[in-house]
Amino acid sequence: MERKHLLYMFTTDDYASPFDINMAYDVGFDIVIPYTHVTPQIGGLLAQDIIFSRGVGGTKFSSIFIGGSDLNLAEDIWKAVEKNMFPPFQVSIMIDPKGAYSTASALVAKVEKSLEVCKMGGLADKNVVILGGTGPVGRIAAVLCAKNGCHTKIVETDPSRSPEFAETVAKTLKERYGVSVTGDYAWTPEKKLDILKEAHLIFSTAKAGIQVLSKSILEKLPPGKIVADVNAVPPSGIEGLASNQDLAEIVPGILGIGALVIGDLKYKVEMDMLDKIRTAEKMTVVDYQFAYKAAKKRL
Repeated sequence: MERKHLLYMFTTDDYASPFDINMAYDVGFDIVIPYTHVTPQIGGLLAQDIIFSRGVGGTKFSSIFIGGSDLNLAEDIWKAVEKNMFPPFQVSIMIDPKGAYSTASALVAKVEKSLEVCKMGGLADKNVVILGGTGPVGRIAAVLCAKNGCHTKIVETDPSRSPEFAETVAKTLKERYGVSVTGDYAWTPEKKLDILKEAHLIFSTAKAGIQVLSKSILEKLPPGKIVADVNAVPPSGIEGLASNQDLAEIVPGILGIGALVIGDLKYKVEMDMLDKIRTAEKMTVVDYQFAYKAAKKRL
């Protein structure tokens, strides 16, 4: 009997991502089965049904993808799924909530490579500011930067949030990932300018269609910086930075990396992640660390 490769997609949201479903089929999964509103408890129970239903010989033909908008909840589901599996009844797991792991990995790896190309050293000791950094992509980008020795600051740019929100997120990152990250807020051009002056690297990871950095602010910043945006939905997160620009000078002395350049790498990274769990002969966990290594290898 020919075994089918099945992907069980757990999401914290109302619906599973069509983007992720399409990619799963394109990478070679035969069937994708979505489950919505998954909690750690539900995820653990589903995992037990998955691991026992196809026998020991069938475990390598089943995989679990964990996604959704709630980064912390998705990671709690991951831990619950792992806890409810044991040898030899284990299946491979991929976690990429809201594309945060693959996108953040592509962003940080691309900037790291750009520093090398520009002969600006590595990530270590660089001052990194992540605008809109309290979302899933910003959080994982902050973790990767901090683990690479950057002085990393996440900045909340949404005035509907409290000034303390970014600090709370920074504390959560320390508790969950063991990294040192600071939090701040910037709702005015003056505050943004003050925060960005000493930055070597500036990332825009705010929601799609929200511009967080104007060209007028960029023109007032000292040269020698790299800025990067992950938002391909107009308007771009950084004014004057076209989505297809790759280390282009957007104002004198400041180079920019556009969202489609990062997005192309993100796509390849997610394909690598999906292919890994589909082809693994034994239980494998594919997380942000795998994604970051895959991004660097792709470059």
